[in-house]
Amino acid sequence: MYLFDVASRHMSWLAGRQSVTASNIANADTPGYRAREVEQFSAVLDSTPLTLTTTSLAHLQVTGGSAVASAEQAGGSWDTAHSGNSISIEKELMDASANSRWMNLDIGLTRSFHRMFLTSVKV
Repeated sequence: MYLFDVASRHMSWLAGRQSVTASNIANADTPGYRAREVEQFSAVLDSTPLTLTTTSLAHLQVTGGSAVASAEQAGGSWDTAHSGNSISIEKELMDASANSRWMNLDIGLTRSFHRMFLTSVKV
């Protein structure tokens, strides 16, 4: 079940990243607008203590807390326009494409493990 939780957290992070990317693209012509970036998922996961589920008293006890939401950060970009706008449409489109690929990977992995889980329950 741990894998499903990580996949769910990653999908939530990707949704937030896609929202920031869309906001950057929408403000590409806004004078003085600074590109926004979301903290990397690996940093979010490293700062998130995860707990394991125990079903028996013989299991090892691991302590931990809940997930910490990622925060938006002001990020650097490739170019800064004369208007002070730091949006690079090319970079934002590459980020949107990467988000799509990661979401498809998460969906495929979750689907595969769900099938394996159901197969093991049937046996």
